[in-house]
Amino acid sequence: MDVSIEQLKVLLELQGMKQVPAEDMENIALRLTTWLTAMEKIEAEMSAEINASEPIPPVFPREEF
Repeated sequence: MDVSIEQLKVLLELQGMKQVPAEDMENIALRLTTWLTAMEKIEAEMSAEINASEPIPPVFPREEF
């Protein structure tokens, strides 16, 4: 999965990270692309095993925070 600079800007804005220097954008996009591509490969190789396992049940806090 290739992440473009424009997509990265939208993702950063959604996270409230508007102060990322422009010179770092290409490096961040490359790292995110690499990570997402690796995750796609893992899913392709292990999807049957992942789907066959029990999901982690949700944990709800017992106290108000």
